[in-house]
Amino acid sequence: MSTTRTTSGMEWNEMIGLVTRLERDQKYIPCLLIATGSFLGLRAGDLLSLKWTDIINVDELELNEGKTGKKRKLTINPFLKELLQRISRKQEKQEPFQFNEPILKNRWGKQFSIQYANRLLHKTLSEYKVKVKNASTHTLRKTFGKRVWEMDGKSERALIYLSQIFNHSSIQITRRYIGIVEENISNIYLNL
Repeated sequence: MSTTRTTSGMEWNEMIGLVTRLERDQKYIPCLLIATGSFLGLRAGDLLSLKWTDIINVDELELNEGKTGKKRKLTINPFLKELLQRISRKQEKQEPFQFNEPILKNRWGKQFSIQYANRLLHKTLSEYKVKVKNASTHTLRKTFGKRVWEMDGKSERALIYLSQIFNHSSIQITRRYIGIVEENISNIYLNL
């Protein structure tokens, strides 16, 4: 019998606070991982393949999704855009880098593996005492999804949008993915 390890997302304000502390502490790589993952809601493979030229000094990001091959266009949030600009300037002062390199790269200039990104995320969340169930790169995507759903008043419309963004075949899958079903069932027991 196999068990699936469900991961949870972070609360939006907690994520913003963590990103702010990571930047303050000059932990730029985990800061970039968490901020870009949470603001863009990309699958891990697409997130890790982002290069500085894709995302710096642009208003929109265009990419071909690795899993589906579909073209996507994402608007870069102003908070994320400013963060990326600040970090790129700070990193360039420390060590010159190439803008055609991945924003999340190892010491050899190659993009992170998903396993490394998961370990880095887990270590960072633990170090900063951020509680997340089974932390992984899915945590970032789920943080994005939950934020979109909450910003639109927890509406069905938000689930339809998220279903399209995530390329899910139904809103039921999206609902399960961002943990709404689990949360609602838990609330049933709590409210008895």
